[in-house]
Amino acid sequence: MDDELDLDSALQRLGERIEGIEEGQGRHEEKLGGFREGLYDVEADVVRLSGEVKNVRQEIAGLEGVVTDTRHTLDTFIEQYGRDREVAKAQAELSRLTTEWHANFAQRKQTRALARGLVHTLTAQAVYRNVVNTATVRACSEERLLLEPRYWLAPATMAVAAKFRNEEEQGERARAHACVLDAAKANLFFSLTCSRLGDETEAAAWMDLYLQLLDPDELGQDFLVVLDAIAGKELGEKALGYTQQAMARWNRGGSSLPSTKHASPGMGVGSPLESRLLALRGRLAENRYAALRKTCGDQWEVLRGGWELSTVPDRTLTHLEYMFPDGFDGSDEVDTPVGSGGHVESALERLIDQLEPDEADMREKMRRLERVIEHGGDLVAADRAHESPLAPDAAPVALMTLLDQAVFEPDEVRLGQPARRMALRAIWPDLEEAAQHLITASRDRLPRHVTLSVAGWDCSVPTDPQLMVQPGRLIDELATHIERRTQVRSDAVVRRWPRVIAALVIGTFTLALVVPFVDGMARWIFALLTIGLFTAAGWEFGSVPLRRRRVRDQGDRMRHEAVATMDKALRQCENLLEEWHEAVEQLDLLTRWGESQKRD
Repeated sequence: MDDELDLDSALQRLGERIEGIEEGQGRHEEKLGGFREGLYDVEADVVRLSGEVKNVRQEIAGLEGVVTDTRHTLDTFIEQYGRDREVAKAQAELSRLTTEWHANFAQRKQTRALARGLVHTLTAQAVYRNVVNTATVRACSEERLLLEPRYWLAPATMAVAAKFRNEEEQGERARAHACVLDAAKANLFFSLTCSRLGDETEAAAWMDLYLQLLDPDELGQDFLVVLDAIAGKELGEKALGYTQQAMARWNRGGSSLPSTKHASPGMGVGSPLESRLLALRGRLAENRYAALRKTCGDQWEVLRGGWELSTVPDRTLTHLEYMFPDGFDGSDEVDTPVGSGGHVESALERLIDQLEPDEADMREKMRRLERVIEHGGDLVAADRAHESPLAPDAAPVALMTLLDQAVFEPDEVRLGQPARRMALRAIWPDLEEAAQHLITASRDRLPRHVTLSVAGWDCSVPTDPQLMVQPGRLIDELATHIERRTQVRSDAVVRRWPRVIAALVIGTFTLALVVPFVDGMARWIFALLTIGLFTAAGWEFGSVPLRRRRVRDQGDRMRHEAVATMDKALRQCENLLEEWHEAVEQLDLLTRWGESQKRD
């Protein structure tokens, strides 16, 4: 009974506990339901917050775009403001320079116009026919001198006006005043003016003074027009003679040509004209004289260099005949009348219109400001578009450079044929000397003997045409040499008894002591080895005639190839030396082509 009561009591307590658990579970379920509802609210809040964040991001992106646009607008404004400021500064400076230009140089325009009118032949005719009053001419020229006392053209025009009035003393003072201001321009102006007015003697005298003042290393491009006028005899024979004497004096004085880029390494060129002539020399192609190139070894470079040097006179003469088809003197110098005066007129126009240094400097500044205004203040674009009046073709040039280009690069200088022929006369002594120097170097490079090597056999061939050997004898000696060497190699082919004995001993040992005591595959291997050893011994014993025949066949092929190579090399050597000597003799033709210059 007690046990049953204890069991009922335990079951009751267990039931009570289960009911308590159930009640606790119910309470937990109510709490879980509350938590679920709270999570749903949190999820809704998160979704709402995510939407708000997205809207904020869109607003931030829009704000960034607005900031970028504002920054771009601000940068554009700042850049445009800077350009506008540069334009304003340029306009103000240009206005100031324009005012200064008109204040300082406006009178020179009238002075140039007066000078252009006074030197015209029609003006001289009008004065001499009393169409124009000489007093008016004097008054105009004196007014120019009063307005421009520091401008050389003002007293120069006054000197021309004095000549019209036959006022020698006043004209002399005006010419002296002009020469004090700018002697070179004044002398050239008076020379060209006298030439235009028909006084060649006085024109030559002024030209002589002009040439004495020139720096032969710093000639302006205007001198090209003057040189054309002189070469065309537009200033008379005396002016031409004075100019030729001046060129010769400058040449003797050490005015030299600039070094060119045509010199070859190791040539040891002594003068720039030699470099110019080297650029005309002939070149040996890679496929020419291939056999000689192959057989003469290190001597080939010497032969090639000397041969190319020997072609200088012929190539130079060909170039000069092409550039001057009428010869050194030219038929046109005797038959063609004196030039019509076009070059004198052009030279006068350029001289009168030429800006003075102070004018050129101010004009350069004004052009630079105009480019800045045209490009809206963009300084980089303005600098790129601006062109200096001293362009490469207007840069000063040395006289000897000008003469060199006139003879060898006529496209580089704007000179007529008479002026280019005059340049040839001036440069001819140096050109002839350079050609002779190169031919001397070519002769020095010609070796006394050329050593040819074929198949290990060497022979020396003299380069003197009177000592040339017969090719047949050398070829026979080469063939005999190869035949002897082949015979020696053939006789060296004998039975190599150590190999025969070694093969027989090893084969006998293997057959007697190894093959009987092995079975299977090993027996077959040693049997085959034994057969191979006996076969090698037999071949070594009986192959001597066959091997000797092979050596003789190889020797015959080598002999035929060597004989063919030597024959070709000898013929090519003879041809090269013949061309070499003929090319050297062309120096006499080049000298005779310019003999007329020596007679002068």
